[in-house]
Amino acid sequence: MSEVAQEIGRKIRLWRQATPPPKSRKKRRGEAGWRPHMTIEELAKATGLTVTTVNKLELGYKAPRIESLLLLAGAFGCEPNELLPSLKARSRRKTAKDELLEEIHALTTQMSAKQLRELVKVVREYSS
Repeated sequence: MSEVAQEIGRKIRLWRQATPPPKSRKKRRGEAGWRPHMTIEELAKATGLTVTTVNKLELGYKAPRIESLLLLAGAFGCEPNELLPSLKARSRRKTAKDELLEEIHALTTQMSAKQLRELVKVVREYSS
Protein backbone atom coordinates (compact mmCIF):
# COMPACT_ATOMS: atom_id res chain seq x y z
CA MET A 1 0.00 0.00 0.00
CA SER A 2 1.29 3.43 -0.86
CA GLU A 3 1.14 6.32 1.58
CA VAL A 4 -0.73 8.41 -0.99
CA ALA A 5 -3.42 5.72 -1.41
CA GLN A 6 -3.76 5.45 2.37
CA GLU A 7 -4.11 9.22 2.75
CA ILE A 8 -6.72 9.38 -0.03
CA GLY A 9 -8.58 6.49 1.62
CA ARG A 10 -8.55 8.31 4.95
CA LYS A 11 -10.00 11.41 3.29
CA ILE A 12 -12.68 9.39 1.49
CA ARG A 13 -13.71 7.81 4.81
CA LEU A 14 -13.82 11.23 6.53
CA TRP A 15 -15.96 12.70 3.76
CA ARG A 16 -18.27 9.67 3.76
CA GLN A 17 -18.71 9.88 7.53
CA ALA A 18 -19.38 13.61 7.31
CA THR A 19 -21.97 13.19 4.55
CA PRO A 20 -25.56 12.71 5.71
CA PRO A 21 -27.41 9.63 4.49
CA PRO A 22 -29.52 9.96 1.36
CA LYS A 23 -33.11 11.04 1.92
CA SER A 24 -34.27 7.82 0.31
CA ARG A 25 -32.94 5.73 3.20
CA LYS A 26 -35.78 3.71 4.74
CA LYS A 27 -34.46 3.25 8.29
CA ARG A 28 -34.96 6.07 10.75
CA ARG A 29 -32.97 7.23 13.74
CA GLY A 30 -33.39 4.86 16.67
CA GLU A 31 -33.88 1.80 14.47
CA ALA A 32 -31.27 -0.95 14.45
CA GLY A 33 -28.59 -0.36 11.82
CA TRP A 34 -29.26 3.36 11.41
CA ARG A 35 -26.15 5.48 10.76
CA PRO A 36 -25.99 9.28 10.81
CA HIS A 37 -23.73 9.21 7.77
CA MET A 38 -23.54 7.70 4.32
CA THR A 39 -22.69 3.98 4.33
CA ILE A 40 -20.19 2.36 1.96
CA GLU A 41 -23.12 0.76 0.12
CA GLU A 42 -24.84 4.14 -0.31
CA LEU A 43 -21.61 5.71 -1.55
CA ALA A 44 -21.13 2.87 -4.03
CA LYS A 45 -24.68 3.37 -5.31
CA ALA A 46 -24.21 7.16 -5.56
CA THR A 47 -20.99 6.81 -7.54
CA GLY A 48 -21.71 3.71 -9.61
CA LEU A 49 -18.61 2.02 -8.18
CA THR A 50 -18.82 -1.42 -6.60
CA VAL A 51 -18.94 -1.80 -2.82
CA THR A 52 -15.66 -3.73 -3.03
CA THR A 53 -13.97 -0.90 -4.93
CA VAL A 54 -15.18 1.75 -2.48
CA ASN A 55 -14.03 -0.40 0.43
CA LYS A 56 -10.56 -0.95 -1.11
CA LEU A 57 -10.24 2.78 -1.81
CA GLU A 58 -11.20 3.66 1.76
CA LEU A 59 -8.74 1.17 3.21
CA GLY A 60 -5.99 2.53 0.99
CA TYR A 61 -5.44 -0.80 -0.77
CA LYS A 62 -5.51 1.00 -4.09
CA ALA A 63 -5.43 4.57 -5.32
CA PRO A 64 -8.48 5.81 -7.20
CA ARG A 65 -8.41 6.42 -10.92
CA ILE A 66 -9.23 9.95 -12.03
CA GLU A 67 -12.74 8.90 -13.08
CA SER A 68 -13.39 7.37 -9.66
CA LEU A 69 -12.05 10.46 -7.92
CA LEU A 70 -14.46 12.63 -9.93
CA LEU A 71 -17.39 10.33 -9.07
CA LEU A 72 -16.51 10.39 -5.36
CA ALA A 73 -16.15 14.17 -5.32
CA GLY A 74 -19.53 14.48 -7.04
CA ALA A 75 -21.18 12.23 -4.43
CA PHE A 76 -19.69 14.29 -1.59
CA GLY A 77 -20.34 17.65 -3.24
CA CYS A 78 -16.68 18.64 -2.98
CA GLU A 79 -13.82 19.39 -5.34
CA PRO A 80 -11.68 16.37 -6.37
CA ASN A 81 -8.54 18.01 -4.98
CA GLU A 82 -10.12 17.95 -1.50
CA LEU A 83 -9.77 14.16 -1.57
CA LEU A 84 -6.06 14.30 -2.39
CA PRO A 85 -3.27 14.61 0.17
CA SER A 86 -1.93 18.11 0.56
CA LEU A 87 1.59 18.84 -0.58
CA LYS A 88 2.43 19.92 2.95
CA ALA A 89 1.34 16.54 4.36
CA ARG A 90 3.39 14.68 1.75
CA SER A 91 6.50 16.78 2.31
CA ARG A 92 6.40 16.11 6.08
CA ARG A 93 6.76 12.37 5.53
CA LYS A 94 10.15 12.31 3.90
CA THR A 95 11.91 9.01 4.21
CA ALA A 96 15.65 8.59 4.47
CA LYS A 97 15.63 7.49 0.85
CA ASP A 98 13.78 10.66 -0.20
CA GLU A 99 16.33 12.81 1.60
CA LEU A 100 19.23 10.98 -0.06
CA LEU A 101 17.62 11.33 -3.49
CA GLU A 102 17.14 15.06 -2.92
CA GLU A 103 20.79 15.38 -1.89
CA ILE A 104 21.94 13.44 -4.98
CA HIS A 105 19.74 15.63 -7.17
CA ALA A 106 21.21 18.79 -5.65
CA LEU A 107 24.76 17.51 -6.20
CA THR A 108 24.19 16.27 -9.74
CA THR A 109 22.74 19.58 -10.91
CA GLN A 110 26.17 21.09 -10.23
CA MET A 111 28.09 18.42 -12.15
CA SER A 112 29.24 18.56 -15.74
CA ALA A 113 28.03 16.02 -18.29
CA LYS A 114 31.40 14.26 -18.13
CA GLN A 115 31.21 14.00 -14.34
CA LEU A 116 27.65 12.65 -14.56
CA ARG A 117 28.69 9.99 -17.07
CA GLU A 118 31.51 8.92 -14.74
CA LEU A 119 29.12 8.79 -11.78
CA VAL A 120 26.62 6.67 -13.72
CA LYS A 121 29.44 4.34 -14.78
CA VAL A 122 30.59 3.88 -11.16
CA VAL A 123 27.03 3.29 -9.91
CA ARG A 124 26.37 0.71 -12.62
CA GLU A 125 29.58 -1.15 -11.78
CA TYR A 126 28.74 -1.06 -8.10
CA SER A 127 25.17 -2.30 -8.53
CA SER A 128 26.01 -5.22 -10.81
